[in-house]
Amino acid sequence: MDYKPLAKLFTSADISKVAKGNFSTVVELQESYGELADLDTLRDIYEEAYRLLRLKYPNEYVVKNTIANRILLGKHSMNTASMLSELRIGINKADCVVVNGLSTCYEIKTQFDSLKRLPDQLQAYNRAFDKTYVVTHESHLNSVLKLHDEMPVFGVIKANKNGNLSRPVKEAPQNTAFDLELMYYSLRKPEYTNIAKTVLGEEPKVPCYELFDFCKSVFCSLPSDKANQLFKENLKHFRKNDHKFINSLPESLKNIGISYKIDRKGKTSIISSLLNNIEQQRGYTNVLSISKGQAV
Repeated sequence: MDYKPLAKLFTSADISKVAKGNFSTVVELQESYGELADLDTLRDIYEEAYRLLRLKYPNEYVVKNTIANRILLGKHSMNTASMLSELRIGINKADCVVVNGLSTCYEIKTQFDSLKRLPDQLQAYNRAFDKTYVVTHESHLNSVLKLHDEMPVFGVIKANKNGNLSRPVKEAPQNTAFDLELMYYSLRKPEYTNIAKTVLGEEPKVPCYELFDFCKSVFCSLPSDKANQLFKENLKHFRKNDHKFINSLPESLKNIGISYKIDRKGKTSIISSLLNNIEQQRGYTNVLSISKGQAV
């Protein structure tokens, strides 16, 4: 049986629909998969659909969610660590970055991914983070280990068949050579402005149109260890995870609280919907369909 359609439940687009009270995808998939047919709540459906994805179709969401559960929540504390998703580094986007005392990048390569861009990605990440790991499906493991022999600047973790992560197959070395300009371009205005304020002891006193370049010169003139420390502190502070929302989510949905932009109203709606009986949601979806039909 094809389990790929279950991945739709965990996309940003469908989570946004659920936040707005539209459960059409949930209802459709519950009717299509026998494993979901007898489940009563939205929470139970997400948990079972996620279990099936882990076993049958371990896509990027599954691996990110595992990193969130096993590393961010399992090894660290959200009081002292933040997890960032799709952080832009030059022309690349790092899949996951966990920032606490160290910045650790996790680049995910599922069985559905190509390794073509991996060398370029690793070169960029190794200039921006303390440590970098490739989290790879076993089908890519030999190729990733071969690449490691050629450029041993990263660690290797295997994503196991059951959706868990192995202990590092190769430990990541700690980077000491940073590209400050590359790192600076990953910062948002409040972050680079605050760094300049910290360094100068006062708000930057330049016209708005000069602010970006002025703050860049301040950041790039710092010793690399000081710049790296301020880089991590400001990412962690300004992109802090929503602890309360994440802690309210079941294990299958931790990553939506990290990777997706959901407003306060949407978060409240999602949490309340998780415990509702799916038959209530099904009825509401039918009402939506009828209303749309009448509107047409």
